[in-house]
Amino acid sequence: MMKKLLLLLIPLMLVFFVGCEEDPTIEEILAGTWKVTNMGDYENSDCTGALDNSEWVAGQAFGVTMTFVFSEGGTVTMTTAFPDGSESESSTWTADDDEICIDGDCIGYTLSNNDETLTIKDSYPDECYDDDYETVDMNETACDAAGYYWEEGGCALFTMTKQ
Repeated sequence: MMKKLLLLLIPLMLVFFVGCEEDPTIEEILAGTWKVTNMGDYENSDCTGALDNSEWVAGQAFGVTMTFVFSEGGTVTMTTAFPDGSESESSTWTADDDEICIDGDCIGYTLSNNDETLTIKDSYPDECYDDDYETVDMNETACDAAGYYWEEGGCALFTMTKQ
């Protein structure tokens, strides 16, 4: 009787132990190529209101695409492709369950669709830029008086799909 019970339990134990896999780490989930499928700026800097993605839609109509390639080794390559060429930039990245950090700048994210869709909302402050497009520490009045370019802060949305 004990032998029969053991013979029945062995396959069940094998199914249990073989079927138990560890959940992938966030680095394993994010590793790979992600294509930007939508981006735009929210109406309000607190990431509320209507999303204006008209620039993204227009860019796509002219063949512009963006991809992020995250490696498990901690590098990310961001590529923007245009009809006449492309631009790439490499950075470092880390992530935990709440934030993804690129070159030390951390922002919140969400994963959906069985970890196949990555959504990032990124708030950015008001800034003044000089003629070389370098950030200058000035308020809007001083920036305008110096003849520089003032950019209002806001909140951007990036939606990416894993390829």
